[in-house]
Amino acid sequence: MYDNIDTAIRKEDCPGVDFLKDTPNLLDEVTSQKMTQRGEYINGYLGKLNVSISENRVSIYNSSLCKYYLGDNFQTLSCSDTKKAIEQISDSLHLPFHLANVTRIDVAQNIIVRHDEKAYYPFLGVAPYYERLEQNNGLYYSNSKRQKLFYGKEHEQKVKRQPIPELYQNRNTLRYELRFRNRLREQLNRPEITAGLLYDEKFYRELVKRWKDEYFNIQKINSNIVNMEPTGSTKEFGEQIALISILQMGQSQFMKTVDVWQKTGAIDKVQAKRHRSFVKRLSKVKKNGEGNGLIAELDNKIKQAARV
Repeated sequence: MYDNIDTAIRKEDCPGVDFLKDTPNLLDEVTSQKMTQRGEYINGYLGKLNVSISENRVSIYNSSLCKYYLGDNFQTLSCSDTKKAIEQISDSLHLPFHLANVTRIDVAQNIIVRHDEKAYYPFLGVAPYYERLEQNNGLYYSNSKRQKLFYGKEHEQKVKRQPIPELYQNRNTLRYELRFRNRLREQLNRPEITAGLLYDEKFYRELVKRWKDEYFNIQKINSNIVNMEPTGSTKEFGEQIALISILQMGQSQFMKTVDVWQKTGAIDKVQAKRHRSFVKRLSKVKKNGEGNGLIAELDNKIKQAARV
């Protein structure tokens, strides 16, 4: 389930190797850049991997390890594939890359769904400690350390004019990614995270579980927008009307409105908290509720992907 992995190996892990002299000879499309304060930097490519070289380190950055090893990033790397990919990098660069420090990890999987991927976005609500942003190319949840993404993988391949594997042709493919972008040791509670740790089975299982848990930390919105339930209660009738408004405008839009009211002093902190709780309560999916087929489908397929 790995995709992009950023790593950097230090000079102290490679005694006797002159990075600036030896490593560029093993790369393609090599360019050199001299920085007055930071010394010389040399950039190049190892297959489809971006490589940056300085006097004290060799870094692989902003690249899909999956695309490097498997030829495309439609697929994702299993635990055993990751080991082979790291070994291949080590052999190609003549460096012990299993010792490299990992600075970014993307855990991802393709989910084949019944409907167009955009049909699911309105029912994925807010997530604690994340900013939710729906864009033309997908749904993003971001904070300073991590990012959760949902987007159409088949659509992305078509835009980039890249081939689509036969398994996914003419199917609705929703990609869900969890990206660890900063302070990985703190996030994953490890004294160090090396490339060799990526193919440790226990660590790999922990990341897959985290990928699943981060999905379930997103509030799922009641998708029963069409069928209003008969009720003699004016309060319940009003709440059903309010729910339809929330789904039509989007839960995040209501939350932003409450934030603006609070920041401008129109309402106080306690009132804002009550408003947010009201929106969350109304839009929360009822277990076994009718009209929630989209969410039930996605929940089950995320669980299945994690098990596999």
